[in-house]
Amino acid sequence: MASAVRKKLVIVGDGACGKTCLLIVFSKDQFPKVYVPTVFENYVADIEVELALWDTAGQEDYDRLRPLSYPDTDVVLLCYSIDSPDSFENIPEKWLPEVDTMSS
Repeated sequence: MASAVRKKLVIVGDGACGKTCLLIVFSKDQFPKVYVPTVFENYVADIEVELALWDTAGQEDYDRLRPLSYPDTDVVLLCYSIDSPDSFENIPEKWLPEVDTMSS
């Protein structure tokens, strides 16, 4: 039997926009009841594709740490909250430029 294909997904976006919740729902099939700020998380699921899910902290305090997440990334998921217009506006203003810079 062939070994699983390995892929890495990094999720980025403003702090408290739902990145961690999205990954927990996907990987554990449950929604967290309380907000827990992310410092750095790494979820892995083994199925036909081994998908490494890298959760990042969106707060400015972690701007210097977050670039450590980008090397060897196959997919970047940009996340925003529908109840936070600022988080949506930050996709083209902050997150796309950061992803472009780090993936070059």
